[in-house]
Amino acid sequence: MNTNMQNDEKTVIAPPIEVIETGGSLCMTCQLQGVPEEDIRIDLEKGQLILSVSKQDAAYLQKIIGPDGSRITGKKFRDGILEITLK
Repeated sequence: MNTNMQNDEKTVIAPPIEVIETGGSLCMTCQLQGVPEEDIRIDLEKGQLILSVSKQDAAYLQKIIGPDGSRITGKKFRDGILEITLK
């Protein structure tokens, strides 16, 4: 789902995320074309993965609820594609 909302003077975008469950892990893939890796923030709070990017004119925000007690076991960012694994 691609959602755009106005927040003050910034556009807030929730980029689509593909979530696949394999072998007890959740693998999430998100397209962040044109976003430098250093601008991406990934947090995990109470089983909720929060992906955010704040740029001068836009902010990206996406939240995914994972299993209780989950932890990030892998992160990879290449060619504008972010992959995160939770277990």
